[in-house]
Amino acid sequence: MDGSGSLAGAAAGHRAPRALLAAVVLVSASGLMFELALTRIFSATIWYHYAFVAISVALFGWGLGGFFVYLLGLSRFGRHAQKLLAVLSIVLAVVLPLFPYGILQFPFSPERMNFYFMLSLAPFFVGGAVLSLAFEAHGRDVNRLYFADLVGAAAGTLVVPVVLSLLGAETTVMAIAVLPALAAVILAATSRPKRAKVLTAVAVVVLAGNIGLAVWNLQTQTLNIRDGSDKALYKLLAAHPEARIESDEWNAYSRITSVSGFDDTHAVRLFIDSDAETSVLKWDGTAEGLADGMEWFRAFPFRIASEPRVLVIGPGGGTDVVLSLVAGSPKVTAVEMNPLIVNRVRQLGAAAGNLYDHPKVELVMDEGRNFIQRTDRKFDLIILGFVDSWASVASGGLSLTENYLYTREAIEAYYDHLSDRGALVIVRWPTDVPRLVANSVDLLTDRGLSVAEVGQRILAVAKTKPQGEEPVETVFMLARSPIEPAKIDAMLAGHGEAHVFYGPGRPSDQPYQDLFEGTIDFPRYTESFDKLATPVNDNHPFFFATDKPYGVPDFAVRLLTAPVTGVMGFAVVLLAGGRVFGFRAPGGRTLLYFAGLGVGFIVCEVALIQRLILLLGHPIYTLVVILFTLLLAGSLGSFHARRYPAERIGSALGRIIPILVVLIVIAAFALPAIVQATLALPLAARIGLTAALVFPFGFLMGMPFPLGLRHSAQDERGAPVSALWGVNGAASVIGSIAGMVLAVAAGFTWVFLAGAACYAVSWLARPR
Repeated sequence: MDGSGSLAGAAAGHRAPRALLAAVVLVSASGLMFELALTRIFSATIWYHYAFVAISVALFGWGLGGFFVYLLGLSRFGRHAQKLLAVLSIVLAVVLPLFPYGILQFPFSPERMNFYFMLSLAPFFVGGAVLSLAFEAHGRDVNRLYFADLVGAAAGTLVVPVVLSLLGAETTVMAIAVLPALAAVILAATSRPKRAKVLTAVAVVVLAGNIGLAVWNLQTQTLNIRDGSDKALYKLLAAHPEARIESDEWNAYSRITSVSGFDDTHAVRLFIDSDAETSVLKWDGTAEGLADGMEWFRAFPFRIASEPRVLVIGPGGGTDVVLSLVAGSPKVTAVEMNPLIVNRVRQLGAAAGNLYDHPKVELVMDEGRNFIQRTDRKFDLIILGFVDSWASVASGGLSLTENYLYTREAIEAYYDHLSDRGALVIVRWPTDVPRLVANSVDLLTDRGLSVAEVGQRILAVAKTKPQGEEPVETVFMLARSPIEPAKIDAMLAGHGEAHVFYGPGRPSDQPYQDLFEGTIDFPRYTESFDKLATPVNDNHPFFFATDKPYGVPDFAVRLLTAPVTGVMGFAVVLLAGGRVFGFRAPGGRTLLYFAGLGVGFIVCEVALIQRLILLLGHPIYTLVVILFTLLLAGSLGSFHARRYPAERIGSALGRIIPILVVLIVIAAFALPAIVQATLALPLAARIGLTAALVFPFGFLMGMPFPLGLRHSAQDERGAPVSALWGVNGAASVIGSIAGMVLAVAAGFTWVFLAGAACYAVSWLARPR
């Protein structure tokens, strides 16, 4: 049947019409794109660590939309279902542009947190209703529908980085609204009877309106999201009324805001998602142009060696690059991964000394950890100056790339690329010193050094003595060779107010001095702080997760409570529905099957992304390669599974799920070794390897859900597909938050194993 057939006509043949498949692709793409845009907006308007909530909001909305269809019995509209789908698509196209408008009308403050989440929930709720109703109307063709659903989501992952970069997040949301409007036009135009012409006309008007709205905002920037006053950008603007915002630029993992006019030292200050900041100095490109630079506190490590060969990881605006040149470095290698920052510095030209085109500067566009593990060069200084973006990655805010820069394995990579006179220099805050010391001790004692010998290579100094948790600029140094006390005196000359947390031969703070003098052992050292001070590794890379006892912040635990309560409430309604309300409700085994799939899929997705982001390095590759491959492979798995006849679905699931469980368990232990062994490969090879690793997971994970839905649709006593869609979506919320909590508390090996356990539960509860 061609795309002009109605849903009712297609139902007789059990095949979804092409018009419906096209609409599912468009609605699914809009949902995925809005989800990813939302992680960017939440990171820029709230805080980066709330960005992952966008994933939970999306999944909860999809599931809630399914329950809406189920409880209201919308599937009973029969031959009018296609019109209803067109109406819901129009509603989605109208609701999407209201989101940036609402954010603009009500700038963020903590008491508006729930309002923000509810505002972002609405589009997902409507989109979930559209998709679940489509699946309900054609439950026997669910494999093709799920194929279209995942193809749309995969296409969204390819398009959204480009759209975000070209339009910015605000206009992107308006542009996304064009997709469901187009879906409404297709559905309305192919509906019968002729009275659908009115609906078609309405859909066309909404489509034209959304296109016009996106073009208008792109030209006027009227809906330009600004958050509250708690972030550094707005504090600077409040303190310096003469300062001005020169530009706002977005890409798939950051918003870069350029501010000038606040002092005479800086050309501009760049803010990443309104908070993390990096400065571009006014500089003429010569060593004499910053005559007092070597007197700055953060410049004292350059005194460790003359004419040092320097590697700066995450240089941002380039302060450490300039200081390297002022210190007499013959060549500075600067490894930066955000092109927006580099482009802004280059736009300043001579005002910034043409920094990234300077003859003594080698600019490498890469992620620092990837670069250091592929190069065979040695450096006298490896510098990381406040390298944390405080921005969510577009894959959902579930991975923070800077975490891998501070793990034990990262420290090892830096240490192995130091010359004999070299040192690793990390400029951060006093609260980071305990874990930097712990990582260094853990690494070097494994290499045969005593704790006392490790202490001879460590220096940790703050610009002034911090009061409480005051964020005072702090320099941590790990040298390749012992640092003599005389060298420390020479480096700190002129910094009489500096506070030494620890330095060889210098009066030092506890428990650092006790540790390196042997008064306490390493476990007692890590237990002596109010925050976690244990080493972190690539399996457990959450350097900044320091809340005791497991590193899990309180807000994450609170976030988990709501969806668990909600899912339990839905389960009670569904289980009791058949007896109390007369609904055709799923049984306990069916609920367990679809809930296990919902949690298992998202948990494994989180684990795969986090494990493989290190192999790819750049956040854009994480989005385009990992997520796209996973979704596309899932769509192909669903399409492949359509060939299983109804009577063989149970036996097919009995074979597919155990294979998937075994694959997940193998990945839990094998992927770290594979990543470490292949980090040195060229980018093209790493992309190909990543896609090859992800594909079998996606292919197998794409089969159990649609097969279970089809089994239920073909059983006259089976539960409505919309109810099962809702169960799966709501359970996925638990998986998205619980996966993050488990990763922080126990590491990604356990996240993989938890995913395998969920699929094992689904296998036990599978249709027979």
